[in-house]
Amino acid sequence: MEEILRADFVQEVERTYKNLYQKEKARHFVIEHNNEIIACAGAFIKEDIPYCFYKENQYGFIGDVYVEQPFRKQGHARKLTNEVLGWFFEKEIKTIRLLATDNAKKLYESVGFKGTDQMILHT
Repeated sequence: MEEILRADFVQEVERTYKNLYQKEKARHFVIEHNNEIIACAGAFIKEDIPYCFYKENQYGFIGDVYVEQPFRKQGHARKLTNEVLGWFFEKEIKTIRLLATDNAKKLYESVGFKGTDQMILHT
């Protein structure tokens, strides 16, 4: 992905995430093993177009989900997903979106997510 990222993307990501954390619009959940992060999931509250025009103008977005290879298939992604959903519930966020890989679709469907007709084009 280096070819599509800005030269200053590391600094910009850090600045943006810190800003979202301060506004309580983002939170990351992690699982550690031997003082190392082995899994993470991010929760983001978004208000972009067209949702900003809806009565419920915010929605939750789950991103930055990752589990280190040796720790996969042990329930870590499910545990983190439930933590994220709990945080959204506390924030009274009723609509939650995510982008799922083919490998993760079963997990998300098992906690209630439904597939949509979303499509993407990279040129």
